[in-house]
This record gives sequence, C-alpha cells and structure tokens, in this order.
Amino acid sequence: MSLKRSAQKDHLESEYERYRTRADKARENGENTKAARFYKQCVTTLKDLAELETSDTLSKERLALAKNLQEFAENLENGQSGDSESIASPSDTTSTTSDSDTTTATETGDSGSKNENDVTEASNYLEEPPEMTFRDVGGMTDLKDTLRDTVIDPLERPELYNEYNLGVVNGVLLHGPPGTGKTYITQALAGELGYNYIEARASDITSSLVGEASSNMAELFKVARNNQPCLLFIDETESIAGDRSDGSQKTMSESQMITQFLTEMSEIKGEDVIVVGATNLVDEIDGAAIRRFDERIEVPPPDATARAAVLRIHLRERPVVTEEIDWDEIKSLTEGYSSSDLEIIASSAARRALKEARERDEVVPITQEHLATAIEETDSSLEAWDQ
Repeated sequence: MSLKRSAQKDHLESEYERYRTRADKARENGENTKAARFYKQCVTTLKDLAELETSDTLSKERLALAKNLQEFAENLENGQSGDSESIASPSDTTSTTSDSDTTTATETGDSGSKNENDVTEASNYLEEPPEMTFRDVGGMTDLKDTLRDTVIDPLERPELYNEYNLGVVNGVLLHGPPGTGKTYITQALAGELGYNYIEARASDITSSLVGEASSNMAELFKVARNNQPCLLFIDETESIAGDRSDGSQKTMSESQMITQFLTEMSEIKGEDVIVVGATNLVDEIDGAAIRRFDERIEVPPPDATARAAVLRIHLRERPVVTEEIDWDEIKSLTEGYSSSDLEIIASSAARRALKEARERDEVVPITQEHLATAIEETDSSLEAWDQ
C-alpha cells in the first residue's frame, strides 16, 4: 500500500501543533522541565517534516525553527526562562492543515498575546459539545463511574434524587498530579452529556489591572449561562482562587477575582451549568472556593490496566497489530508514567514506524520494539512531581 506524502505531513503537522501547545502551556505555568520535554518532541517532529518538504525554503524554515526550539528547551532545562518571542507560533510553520473547527484561543496560545487592557472575549472559548465520550478515555474506570454516579445520573433522573434531597451537581473539582488526564476526562464528560464546552486557563482570566480579572470571570460565567446546557472547565483553579489564609497579601485584583468566582459559583445553582475545576495543588485553593464544589475527586496516575487501555486508545487509529503486542511487558515498562506520557509514547512509536514506512513506501505496523524504544526514551513527568 503506497503512502501519500500529504497524509504523512498532515499527521506530523498535527503532532507538532499538539506538542507545541502543551509546551507553551507548561512554560506559562512555570513547569520548565515538562515544557522542555514537549519542545524536544516538537524538534523531532519538525525534522521529520523537513524531510518531507519538496520546497528547500520551507525545509530550511522547519530546521531553523527546530534548532531554535532545541536551544530554547536546553535553556529551560538549565533554569533559564528563555525568550519566547523569538520562537515562531505554530501557525507560522503549519499553515496548511490547521483549520480544525474546534481550535480555540486556549489551544493555539493566542490568549497569551492579547493586550493587557483588553477584557477576555469569553465567547471565543465557547465550543459545541465535544465528539469524544467516555468510550474514548482509556482506563480511569473508577473515575468514570464516579462521574456517572455524581454528575450524569442526577441529571438523567432528577426526580429520584429529589426524593432524597440530593440535587444536581453544579461544581466538580478534579485534583491530582499533572498529566493524569483531568482535562481529557472533562472534555469526555461534556461529550457524554452533550453539553456546550468552555475551557479556560487561569492565565486567560487573571490580570494585574484592578477590576479586569473579576470582569473576565463574570464574562466566562455569563457565556456559560447564555449557552445552557454548558460545561465550564477552569484549569489551574488554585491560580484564580488561591488560599486567603496563607499569610500572603492579595492584590486588589486578586481579591476581586476570588470574590467574583465565589459569587458566580453560588449563582449557578439550579442552572444547567456545570463547572469543573482542575488543580495540581489542591491545598493552595481557598477554603471557601473548595466548598463551592459539590464534589472533590482525586485523579491518580493510571494503574497497570489503565496504562494499557490509554495506549490502546492512542494506537487504535494507527497501524498496529495489537494482538502481537506483549501488553504485560508494556504495563511493566510504563510503571510510573502519566496519561500524557503515554500519549507521547504512542506518538513516538508511531513516528518510528512511519520513518520505516517512508523508506519502504508501504505501511509498517507499530511493533513491540517501537513501543519499547519509545518508552525507554521518554522520561516520566511524574518523577519530577514526586521530588
């Protein structure tokens, strides 16, 4: 079966955009080690793209950006912040296949370049219900069951729950180490419910200008209420509702933002709006803010069965003979890896198989060797978290 060059480029460009978005987000959060790892994934992908380019000019541009990103990643690993403005945005190098209808400012990183005097355009974050559901989530069986019991079932059978004076859940806080799939499961929950979806990071809301952050917060909730049923996902919740009893002095803007968040969470009761917060640092969230969430659910790293399930999900649309994979060995090799690590492993293994496929001009299935090598070359993001 002959491979088409355009299909290969589409796949690699998609990979680059995903890694670049994650790298930029990790850097914004101060997670330099994690950001460097994703930037290096971008470098590998750009080099593969350069090999596919028929234009020498574009090939050189790919390699130049790869070199820039490599240096930037090394600076991050050495404790330097680097100059992010010197690195081109993903759209500068992947303009041919970045027309996804579901792309938002959060995904592309456009929110980071907005003028500080501009109030967040919350409507830009609104998306139609995600197509993915719990069937697209590998593992996480206990978490999915908990969300079905606490969120989905009360919505489907409100009369029964009212008999026991148990209402619909409007707020859920997911907490646990980074990379364990909190964002992914939230998107799947919105898809499972058929709810419109808004995803916002703390950096999309916060501002040093007095009154602006609280206005951004109010606007996000307003868009959610105006587009019911809607699920509003707020990542890095600790950054928009930090603990006020820890002795640190809050700015006027921070205080107003926390107060606005508490007000909005109280006012959505009875509305067809669900707010899901996600945090890696649950102890840093203000006590009053935590109490606004009806359910607080821990999202631990995947166990052995879940790790295999996550990998199967990320491999299912790629050429692989799953029955020839030694899944017991894979479970053992991936101990201590997060869900996001496993996604990287699947993509890395796919690129290795793709490289062989280009040489043979025929599809080469992903093998045990491809996966084992990818695992060996991928560091666990949870190691740094545990230290």
